[in-house]
Amino acid sequence: MKALRTKVCTYAIALLASIGFTSPTFAGSSDFSGIFIAGHAEMNVVAMDGTFTDSDGNITQGVAGGFAPTAGYEVGFNLPLGDTFFVTVGYSDGGGGSARIGTVNASDDFSKTTGNSNNGDVTLHASDATWYYIAPSISVFDNSAVYVKLGEGQLDLKAIGDVTGAPNNVDGTMWGVGTTSISSGGVFFKTEAGAIQYDQFTITGIGGTATSTVEADPLVGYGHLSIGYKF
Repeated sequence: MKALRTKVCTYAIALLASIGFTSPTFAGSSDFSGIFIAGHAEMNVVAMDGTFTDSDGNITQGVAGGFAPTAGYEVGFNLPLGDTFFVTVGYSDGGGGSARIGTVNASDDFSKTTGNSNNGDVTLHASDATWYYIAPSISVFDNSAVYVKLGEGQLDLKAIGDVTGAPNNVDGTMWGVGTTSISSGGVFFKTEAGAIQYDQFTITGIGGTATSTVEADPLVGYGHLSIGYKF
């Protein structure tokens, strides 16, 4: 995770340099300035495009996936950089919970072969999602703003079912767009939609056979709602 933090810091420094550290009077952007904490809830749609290699070395392709509701918290700060422009730098945590992201059946999802005894059911669970992100934002009214988000993070995976090997944990890159509105008392609401591309994961031992594997690239589309407080 240290490498991820370094990347986000580099992005933020580059953004500051690009605007020349200007010091205008802060108007709409000042409404959002400061440290914040929030709770969030998400609905995720997971699609896993992958390949299945059976015990005979035959390789076939397919798609699996599912829906996964998640919740957690985030902390960060908003830095005004102009009358209406500010940048959010934040950390988001899935709260340590686990969500089922799909069931892989090698014979149905990743194989055109039927009757293969090595094509077992495996349920994937994701947990401990953590993110570092930046979000350049523009205040469109005194208490509302729109933003784009770029983040990088990590996700822990666990396989349950007819399998002997464990999947590797994966890193991911997030892109999102959203809106935020804030009250005079500091309470704010965010709505956001985006996508997350995770690195490839591998599950070995499908159907109890060490040479049977599934490899897949998870792509997640999400809708996100946050409620928080700016200090």
